[in-house]
Amino acid sequence: MGAVRLVFNAELRRRWRSWLAIALLVGVVGGLVLAAAAAGRRTENAFPRFVAAHGFDTIVYATRPVPAVAHIPGVASATELVLADAGNPTCDCGQINDNNFGVVVVSGGGASPFKLVSGQLPDPSMPDQVLASSTLQQSGVHVGTVFHVPFEAPSQAADYNNPNTGLPDPHGPHLALQVVGIEASEVEFPSGTAPVYFLYAGPGFTRSVLPHTALQYAYLVRLRRGAAGIPQFDEQANRLNLGMGSVGASSEDGTAATIQSSIHPQAVGWWILAALAALVGLAVVGQALARQSAVESQDNPTLVAVGMSGRELFAVHMARNLVVGLAGAVGAVVLATALSPIAPLGEARLAESSTGIEFDSLVLLLGALVTVAVVLALGIWPALRAARTRRMEEQAAASRSSAVVRHLVTLGAPPTAVIGVRNALERRSDGSAVPLGSALLGMVLAVIALCGTGVFGASLTNLTATPRLYGEPEQVSFSPPNPALLASLEHNRAVTAVTEGVGAGDVTVHGKIVGTLGATSVKGPLLFSTVAGDPPAGDDQIGLGVSTMHQLGASIGSVVDITFTTHSGAPHTEPFLVVSQVSFPQYGGFVSLGTGILMTTAGLVHVACLPGPQLALCRQKVAGIGTGGVRVSFVPGPRGKAALDRYLAAYPSITSKPLAPTSLVNFGEAVNFPLIFGVMLAVFGAATLAHLLVVSVSRRRREVGLLKVLGFVNRQVVSTVSWQATTLALVGVVVGVPLGLVVGRTVWNTFANNLGVVPVAVVPVLLTAAITAGVLVSANVIAIAPALIATRSKPGDLLRPLD
Repeated sequence: MGAVRLVFNAELRRRWRSWLAIALLVGVVGGLVLAAAAAGRRTENAFPRFVAAHGFDTIVYATRPVPAVAHIPGVASATELVLADAGNPTCDCGQINDNNFGVVVVSGGGASPFKLVSGQLPDPSMPDQVLASSTLQQSGVHVGTVFHVPFEAPSQAADYNNPNTGLPDPHGPHLALQVVGIEASEVEFPSGTAPVYFLYAGPGFTRSVLPHTALQYAYLVRLRRGAAGIPQFDEQANRLNLGMGSVGASSEDGTAATIQSSIHPQAVGWWILAALAALVGLAVVGQALARQSAVESQDNPTLVAVGMSGRELFAVHMARNLVVGLAGAVGAVVLATALSPIAPLGEARLAESSTGIEFDSLVLLLGALVTVAVVLALGIWPALRAARTRRMEEQAAASRSSAVVRHLVTLGAPPTAVIGVRNALERRSDGSAVPLGSALLGMVLAVIALCGTGVFGASLTNLTATPRLYGEPEQVSFSPPNPALLASLEHNRAVTAVTEGVGAGDVTVHGKIVGTLGATSVKGPLLFSTVAGDPPAGDDQIGLGVSTMHQLGASIGSVVDITFTTHSGAPHTEPFLVVSQVSFPQYGGFVSLGTGILMTTAGLVHVACLPGPQLALCRQKVAGIGTGGVRVSFVPGPRGKAALDRYLAAYPSITSKPLAPTSLVNFGEAVNFPLIFGVMLAVFGAATLAHLLVVSVSRRRREVGLLKVLGFVNRQVVSTVSWQATTLALVGVVVGVPLGLVVGRTVWNTFANNLGVVPVAVVPVLLTAAITAGVLVSANVIAIAPALIATRSKPGDLLRPLD
């Protein structure tokens, strides 16, 4: 092994720049892959960790204190909240639905229900300092915002809690509450229902204000058996009604599962990103190792002549791969650790206990070992090939000239252009061999991926910004509507369509539970988006979400049997014809993007209500269950906007605008995965091109020395390297851009169809032009360092052995 060490040390001294370039390439590829994998794990675990620290299994609501809740068998802890009955708040911010607003004090017991996101906790001595829900940030609330809140007097408690009367005018204290911090609690994470808006006050508020307001109580309960203990707890909690005022309970485990399912796509997105980056990285690193081994094999005939065996040559190359792999693994761990604060994002970032630098020992240490092993595995075949020596005359015979170069010579192109293009395109084996085929292929693939991800990213942005594509073609919804509002909408010429919806809950289809919506057109077409087919018009027709369609093995034209529990409690089954694939909005726990059944309200009544003496009563009940309100669209232009603004101003507490599904927002909110992948590819491509140019220049030092003998100055040498880089980039652009646009459209249409949204691919012309210009400019920027190395060549290099 002495000979191996001798040759290895000599190679290290001569080729340390190219070895360092490969180590940096391995570090960048490995670091980005490990960072994405760790981000996925951090995102997936963020909300479960939040629930473990601040979550609960069920909530008990009461109009009086019910301390006995904490002593129910199976209760691990119960945190008491005191809610001051408040009227409509005002602030220098957006519109807030007062039906979902409350001022809360954590009275005691159990764990804190919230996490401090920013700012500070209220000063215990200051009654006017509060924490604001993270949901209020969407309305422009921030640290320093002041809320003016009127409170109900204690004498108004009965009227406030009476569902048959409107909220009374507050006669209690009026306070100006200043936000000193932003908090996040489990009930505030998006789950497909209307958001809640809380202000958490401190002890000063408890002492000074609560005695003068009407109060309600809530208990956040953790159970020892978790969700499994809820039925037993509900039975015990119902008994607390005796003498204790109104008591009710609701489970939060289903809501928590919904929240986690909306975050999960973001974690999956990170893992897909890591897998794609690893796949591209394997090709990039493998090409670099092959290129380096091919270059270093030029010295093999000399080494064999002095007595080195093929096994020893193989050992030299593998020793280099080990050094490169170890250095790259260390760089990958450092880079992944430095990038850790980027994730998680969106909802997961609210839930994450710490958003700073995190060292994920499982991912990073295991990833470092895998990085070294992968580099060694990728280097085996190039090392074996390099260990097989060939004669120089056989190598020279493998040279091929380029037609492009011959054409440039015919046109009288400058020598710098001819030589640069020749170095980029000609495959030569005359002692200055640099494998270029893999580099050209890598450049083309990088541009294809960049343009493809550009199309995907632009289409995703267009999807989240266009409600009709994800099932919300209306401009506003009113819930619950009143007869006067319905009459006004129906006769308003600025209104193009009014659809009344009914959330019917779950039905059974071929043994599977599926959420169902009923709809009736009050005016114009049904305001539901269809991916294919037409919305159901007859009472025996339905539309299905794409996931539901796949789950049931159905298609447009199929007949499915739907079983509904009738008013008498007996199941009733009717056949329905599938006429469309529907892009569903996210509606409570019934339906969501890609899942659900849409039918007419009359069809819903038909399957739920059997003929008999209670038919009329059943129809009335079905038409009112879980009402989804009305969806309304307006004529385009100023007239429609003016009408919309009038309704928003007249009915602020019952209006809502379309919201992108939380799962879709979380997927796109992960820093736009296509953009991240595009940046990764750009970094990989830049590193590959840099290594190629460094190897190419170092291999051709004698050639550059000859050019200087013929009169080339440093400026011409730099121009030659620039032409080489530009040629490589130009090949990538000419071939890669059109293919990338086709690939991007195909991938997006497939993704959208499987997701259950209306597929509309967007080709970003400006972004495509920017990618083209960026590739060409970046190639020349990257060429600066190799060009400077090339200028160091001297005429005396003609007498030196090959590097």
